[in-house]
Amino acid sequence: MATLEKIRNRAGVLVAVVIGMALLAFILGDFLNSGGALFSNSQFEIAEISGKSIPYQKYQKELNDIIEITKFSTGQTALDEASVQRIQAQTWNQLVREYVLEDEYDEIGLDISSQELWDMVQGENIHPIIQNLFTNPETGELNTMAVIRFLKTYDQDPTGQQKAYWLFVEDQMIQERMFAKYSYLISKGLYSTKTEAQNELNSINKKVDFEFVIQNINTIPDSLVSIKTSDLKKYYDNHQNEFKQEASRNIEYITFDVVPSEADKNTTEEWINNIREDFSNTENDKEFVSLNSDFSFDNNYYKKDELPEGLRDIIFDAEAGFMHGPYFENEAFLLAKLSETKYLPDSVKAKHILLQPTQNQSSNQVFAIADSIKNLLENGANFASLSAQFSADKAANEKGGDLGWFRANQMVSPFSDTAFTAKVGEYKLVATQYGLHIVQVTNKARNEKKVKLAILGRKLEPSSETYQQTYAQASKFAGNNHTYEEFLQAIEEEGLTKKIAANINEADQQLAGLENPRELIRSVYNTDKYDIIKSQNNPIFTLGDRYVIGFVNEVKEDGIAPFEQVKAQITVQTKKQKKAEYLAEKFNEALQENNDLESLATKFNTVVHEATDISFRSYSVPNAGIEPKLVAVATSLDANQISSPIKGDNGVFVIKVSSVSTEENTNVKLQQMQTMTQYQNRASYEAFEALKETANIVDKRAKFY
Repeated sequence: MATLEKIRNRAGVLVAVVIGMALLAFILGDFLNSGGALFSNSQFEIAEISGKSIPYQKYQKELNDIIEITKFSTGQTALDEASVQRIQAQTWNQLVREYVLEDEYDEIGLDISSQELWDMVQGENIHPIIQNLFTNPETGELNTMAVIRFLKTYDQDPTGQQKAYWLFVEDQMIQERMFAKYSYLISKGLYSTKTEAQNELNSINKKVDFEFVIQNINTIPDSLVSIKTSDLKKYYDNHQNEFKQEASRNIEYITFDVVPSEADKNTTEEWINNIREDFSNTENDKEFVSLNSDFSFDNNYYKKDELPEGLRDIIFDAEAGFMHGPYFENEAFLLAKLSETKYLPDSVKAKHILLQPTQNQSSNQVFAIADSIKNLLENGANFASLSAQFSADKAANEKGGDLGWFRANQMVSPFSDTAFTAKVGEYKLVATQYGLHIVQVTNKARNEKKVKLAILGRKLEPSSETYQQTYAQASKFAGNNHTYEEFLQAIEEEGLTKKIAANINEADQQLAGLENPRELIRSVYNTDKYDIIKSQNNPIFTLGDRYVIGFVNEVKEDGIAPFEQVKAQITVQTKKQKKAEYLAEKFNEALQENNDLESLATKFNTVVHEATDISFRSYSVPNAGIEPKLVAVATSLDANQISSPIKGDNGVFVIKVSSVSTEENTNVKLQQMQTMTQYQNRASYEAFEALKETANIVDKRAKFY
């Protein structure tokens, strides 16, 4: 009984322990399955800079902010892909600069005070960003009142866009000024001594004339040199910097292109034939084309010689409503209908006043202003004067608003339609994407016969069945060829075309000939050498109208390339070295017999060349090319001195300096100042690049974008 009582008393503790153990097992299981996500955010790391982890969320927030600011400043509601990619690069560079430099700034106590910021915005030292934003384009002067007005009102914007924009501008000014201060500090720490300046002057002033004999390294056959593996290893160990590389991949792939089948062609032709009668009978060609055609309606009128060659003789002299087709052209079935014939001028002369709404104006207010200006003009007001006062077209304003003569297709459609149908002297209002125009036609060319065509077309495109059939072909190929060897053999047996994409970087956005290949590129970097490329275990990539199947056939990792990977390159360079050594030895043997260039040239069946006015800064030597070692030795020898064989980049040389001259230039102070200026001009760029290199930046953006 006592034992049972103890069990009852401790049952609660036992149950608590069991439940606790179960919960702990559950939590640990979840932790292990998620790769330790409870304690690590490495899966959301987009970069590591100076040992600091940069979360994806931070980069994405800054990216979104700049995108929204760009939309606000440009008035766009959406950005194209190229603009987004440009902003992605801008955001990345900004992030790198922030993390690379912030520790440097903190260490030296660099900062921008509130008084300095005020001075950049409203004081005596206005920042170029403020000058660019608030300068009056007509006077070229800073509009101080506009700056003050913006600063007082940006916080009242209910959307918050103006405030976000200003905070971004303010941050850009601060970062630019901080880096300018940092660069200034570095540049002022760089110095050239008088001794250094004198040595530089000596190298500039000294010029030599010399004779030389050259033997090209490539004239020596491979059979005369012996190369061992140890020679290759030695070259590899001594030239590590030559084999630095970025991570890249090479792939081989085939494409199954989706092209319209004969059935697709028959279906498209049947559609165009079925709609022909309805198109012929419609009274509103523009609406019918807009609703049914794959091509937009062309509202322009054309002379006979402006029509397509295949249509001009058939349709130009026909009556309105005449139909030609269907006919096949540019991968589409087309119907051409003569919609209208008119007698119109070939060109007109006009002038305009362009009104563009400001942020504080509604479209109704702009129309009211335009209507008032139109009334003033109709009552005899001076056009040029009003144009100068109100028009946003500065180029036309220089000519009193005059646009000169123009053809219909030279202007946007609404403007052109208005100008070509208005009477001479008449004032018209027309809205375009540029704003609201007050137009007056001042002259017209003589009328000519022109026609408007309504072209209805249906593009020949693959059907869903064709896509399915092509995918089935790709799927069959992928299913039958799992290995790289099978892939190559199948290509040969089936007569397919193998394609190659080389040196693919992880962050690349494009591959030649492939549409939107980003997912393919990302998958390449998750694939081992000679393995088939897969995304979510699927080896078939749908890129536009192509199905792509590929294998990785080359993997290069970031750092020093492995010996085997660059062995062929090393072999070439080692052979070159050995041949240069062979030639140098032969030159030395010949010089021991006769220590003069003429004898040397005769022995090697060549000639003695001459070079004049060669200084330490000379880029190349006549008859020798770009040979830095040759220039260095020549400018260091005394007159009448014959050199030992010089092993250059492309040849082996023996030279004799015939004369040495020194120009009179003893302005050491000037040279000292020039050298320091060069140092200071390089300071900001090279300092930042050095900091970037020591920051050991690990870029992981390719995993997210």
